[in-house]
Amino acid sequence: MKLGLIGQHIQKSKSPQLHELLGKKLDIATSYDLFDCKLDNEQALYELLKDLKQRGYRGVNVTHPYKVWAWNIVANTFNTSAGLGALNTLIIDGEELSGTNTDCSGFVRAYQKECSDLKPGKVLMKGAGGVGRAIAFGLGMLEVEHLYIFDENTVSLQALVSDLQQAGVACSALTADAVTECALNCDGLVNATPVGHYTTPGASFSAEQVQGQRWVFDAVYTPVATEFICLARAANMSVISGFELFIHQGVDAYQWFSQRAVDSQLLSGEISVE
Repeated sequence: MKLGLIGQHIQKSKSPQLHELLGKKLDIATSYDLFDCKLDNEQALYELLKDLKQRGYRGVNVTHPYKVWAWNIVANTFNTSAGLGALNTLIIDGEELSGTNTDCSGFVRAYQKECSDLKPGKVLMKGAGGVGRAIAFGLGMLEVEHLYIFDENTVSLQALVSDLQQAGVACSALTADAVTECALNCDGLVNATPVGHYTTPGASFSAEQVQGQRWVFDAVYTPVATEFICLARAANMSVISGFELFIHQGVDAYQWFSQRAVDSQLLSGEISVE
């Protein structure tokens, strides 16, 4: 089974290790390649998918910044909330492209593992792109009390807020000058931006903002210990790392590619965090 990952700045991705290990565990010959590329538009992504199909690929994962494009070009979506607007897992070897979003399901599983039955409460999330959409709809499934969202791209921000409200999720957009006050009155903080990634270092939330919350999540996992995560750990908060999301979404994706039940415990201790 030939699989791959399409995105930018993915040279350090552990997806090949994860999927090929799952293949060995399930006795399914699996290869997984990285397609680190800068695509100009949705059509370019579609042409790449057609090329990979011709080369015998079963499916691909899609990461930043192509998840919304993937949603727009895929005809059939499965196990995905209406209006989510982003896909990260595509099967390309059928008559039509089909896709799902295992970031959403993976986040829900990662949150429940760390925070048990506690509901998220009031949450501030930075980032309204592809992964932000998945996390936002996942928070809706977890019955978030209210989700506040900030993104410098106001078009993406307003579109996500509108889609969430239509899905019945209590949410609102924030302006930059309201972020700090909002953060200090929230139960959880979420980074769904690339800030903290090894190619875009920095802290997605400042030390001033990371105070008094119960839990945090950072979608970045290279490195796992981002500046944001370190601030939260120093304040003894419950931390859900991007690595936890990576494992859960990857297991869900492989299950979808292979049409085989996969136990995430198969990977216990076998994928390093760095």
